Amino acid sequence: MAELFKWSGRNRDDAAGSAPTPAAAETVTSSKVFQRFIAALTPRPSPVLLDLGPVVGANISFYGERLACKLYVEDLFAEIEAIHRRGAADTMSTALVERLHHGEASIDGILCWDLFDFLDRATGQAIKMLKAGGALHALFGTTAVELTHYTRFIVEADDSLRQRPYPATKVKRMVRQMGDINRLFDGLKGIESVLLKTSARETLFRK
Repeated sequence: MAELFKWSGRNRDDAAGSAPTPAAAETVTSSKVFQRFIAALTPRPSPVLLDLGPVVGANISFYGERLACKLYVEDLFAEIEAIHRRGAADTMSTALVERLHHGEASIDGILCWDLFDFLDRATGQAIKMLKAGGALHALFGTTAVELTHYTRFIVEADDSLRQRPYPATKVKRMVRQMGDINRLFDGLKGIESVLLKTSARETLFRK
C-alpha cells in the first residue's frame, strides 16, 4: 500500500453562497494514455505522486498497490469552488499557487484531470515540482459550454476511468486547442494526445 497519504483541502460545504447545480450521471471512459502515465512511474522506486483532484479511496488503494508510492492529494477543486462562490475569481491563480507548496523537482507524477477547464493558467508551479523524467496526465474539455459540475475520476483499471460528477457553481469552460495546451505546459514534452469519445482531450507530458 501507499507509504504516505496526505490530504490538503477545505470542506466544500463550508463555502458561503448559493447551492450549486445538481450534477450529471456517471460514465466510464477507456484510456490508453493513463496506462502510459502509470508505466512511466512503475520503474521508479517509491515514486511521489500528486493528485490535484478530490480524495478517492479506490484511487489511493490502486496507486499504493501498483506503485508503492508516496501520495499527496491537493483538492484544488474545493479551492476553486470556494473562490467562485465568494465571487473572487481574480484571486484564483495566487490562491492555487500558494496551495502547491511542494518543492522543486520533488514529484514524479502529477494528475490534473480536467482541472484547467476551470483555470486560465497557474501551471508554472506544477511544472517546477516535477522531477526530471516525471510525468503529468491531464484532461481538457473541447466544447465551449457552461460547466455545472466537477468530476471525481475513479480508477477501475489501467485502461478504465469512471467519471463521477458532483455539483459546481456555474463557470465558463476554458477551451484550448492543442497548441495552447503545449504552450500551457511550456518546459514539458508532449508525449501523447488523444481525443476521447466524450469529446475530452487526454494528454501525457514528460519533463
